[in-house]
Amino acid sequence: MKSAPLPENESERLAWLHELDILDTIEEQAYDDLTLLAAQICDTPIALVSLVDRERQWFKSHHGLAARETPRELAFCAHAILGDEPFVVEDAGRDERFHDNPLTTGAPHVKFYAGAPLRLRNNIRVGTLCVIDDHARGISDEQRAALTALARQVVSQMELRLKIQALHKLDRAKDEFISMVSHELRTPLTAISGGLGLLHNKAVGALDGQASALVELALRNTGRLLGTVNDILDISKIEAGRLELRLAAVDLAALAAHAVELNEPYCVKCGCTISLLPPTGATPLLINGDEQRLAQVLTNFISNAAKFTNQGDAIEVTVNGAGERIEVSVTDHGPGIPATRQDQLFQRFGRLGENSDAKLPGTGLGLHICKKIIDLHGGEIGCVSLPGQQTRFFFNLPRLP
Repeated sequence: MKSAPLPENESERLAWLHELDILDTIEEQAYDDLTLLAAQICDTPIALVSLVDRERQWFKSHHGLAARETPRELAFCAHAILGDEPFVVEDAGRDERFHDNPLTTGAPHVKFYAGAPLRLRNNIRVGTLCVIDDHARGISDEQRAALTALARQVVSQMELRLKIQALHKLDRAKDEFISMVSHELRTPLTAISGGLGLLHNKAVGALDGQASALVELALRNTGRLLGTVNDILDISKIEAGRLELRLAAVDLAALAAHAVELNEPYCVKCGCTISLLPPTGATPLLINGDEQRLAQVLTNFISNAAKFTNQGDAIEVTVNGAGERIEVSVTDHGPGIPATRQDQLFQRFGRLGENSDAKLPGTGLGLHICKKIIDLHGGEIGCVSLPGQQTRFFFNLPRLP
């Protein structure tokens, strides 16, 4: 038996193989389909996607063979990766390189072998697509061409894997950058907002009319910017799977009352009023949830209603606990949302309408964040809008037993 020599670019070849991060992964249908086709076209009982590692060959797909790997020193594929063309052994029993190979003399009794190299960029051959039979035979030109074509498809799957990995790395880097920048912005913005608040509340003495107006303008825009930073931080946490909920029993009626109280001044600024209708259904209206995050959702609903409703409108907040789920809704009587745009509401950067900046600019992230929060609670979120009549945003959550 003669083991194959190492390729001249062995170090680089192994680096690319490990960069694929494919060794010892689970079976995948895309590769299994290709070995099935290879076996059928070449009329062999066995077809493999074989990757030649430092000391073994490992099979990403193993049609007709139970083993997942064999020692590299025994591997026919270790010979096949030395060239660009398919490597063919018509009768291993008569070939001095393989006649006493344990894979020839014992199971799987390799007598015929044909392997097309899996060649990545820079002529890096990481393994083969090979077919095996237990008796000596030949391979036609058509079968050889088909095996080579299928090997290119295996390589395409591997290159796609590399591209996906690169995108994941870029996405992680983006999230880390956004998180870092957002944290760095939030700290000084909080300090600036606090200082402006003291000036606005005359903690250091009264301001003249022009100075007071400028401070109010700066405070309003600082709050807007701080809200944008918080939205970006929430999105980065959600997409990274790091948004954690602090779950406890929450009374949704009390939560709604508190949200109405906190948001009433903003509604007044927008020229509308807000009221909490008496809760319906059995009491108490308890759910298992994160009170702060649910208040964030309800505040978003209320601020959107105030932002888009007509002057003098009355915004209504209701809590309905008539069934096994408790629903909280916010209704306004503004221009509404066309049916064709309602499916975009909870998408990232979705906008409520063309006049979304009429009273207060927004990022287009708020409702997307709301949906993610409610999804994490195992709840449902939605919108029902009749243009020109009313719009109702709602979420519902399972009632605590």
